[in-house]
Amino acid sequence: MTGAEDKKKRQVVLITGAARGIGLAIAERLASSGHLLVLNDIDAGGLDRAVAKIKQAGPQVLGLAGDVSDPDAVKGMVEQVMAQFGRIDSLVNNAGIGGVGKTMLELSLEEWNEMLRVDLTSTFLMCRAVLPHMKSLQRGRIVNISSITAMMGVAGSTHCAAAKAGVIGLSKSLAREVAGDCINVNVIAPGLIDTAMSRKRGIDHQRHFVAWPRIGQPEDVAGLVSFLLSDEAEFITGQVISPNGGAYL
Repeated sequence: MTGAEDKKKRQVVLITGAARGIGLAIAERLASSGHLLVLNDIDAGGLDRAVAKIKQAGPQVLGLAGDVSDPDAVKGMVEQVMAQFGRIDSLVNNAGIGGVGKTMLELSLEEWNEMLRVDLTSTFLMCRAVLPHMKSLQRGRIVNISSITAMMGVAGSTHCAAAKAGVIGLSKSLAREVAGDCINVNVIAPGLIDTAMSRKRGIDHQRHFVAWPRIGQPEDVAGLVSFLLSDEAEFITGQVISPNGGAYL
């Protein structure tokens, strides 16, 4: 492989919400392929630990703490990535917050707005910020993380379902807009995944929804992200893939 071919194969990948759970698993999987990684999280301490862990695998990695629902923070972060690497090949929008488990009548407007801001507006801001750079390359990959909640409905999660369904709608429309620039936009909508966030909400009472003999692991999502960023997925865009172990068929 020539130096130019190696550079093309080793993508610059920006991952939000990468300090732990699914985001960290995605970073570890892509690090094993030698990609150049930019990790973001609002938790600066957790992000530092994630960056240190990824560096052990060898690839170049940059950690940028910040709130991806803040337009100025997003703009500054993308500018730093461009200054360091000169391009952004792929974006994985994973940042999000867990639902509070309240019915609509219990939910406050502040809780509703926070969910949409963190889970949906951040996706809009990040996509909008990287698109000019992908368009200049006439290539790019965007993977937006949604949730099975957007498709099957879960009591006590109207705000989460609305935000995650919004991610799906945004992604499908954006895929139409940028297909001519060879930019793929796809969605992964995980089911029950064993993370600290899902355990905090109570994972045991949800196991019966999963037909498979085990619940999902962050690595199940990471493998799909790796595929969607690969050359093999070039003709896939505007799709929703749900690793859920048969919870929703």
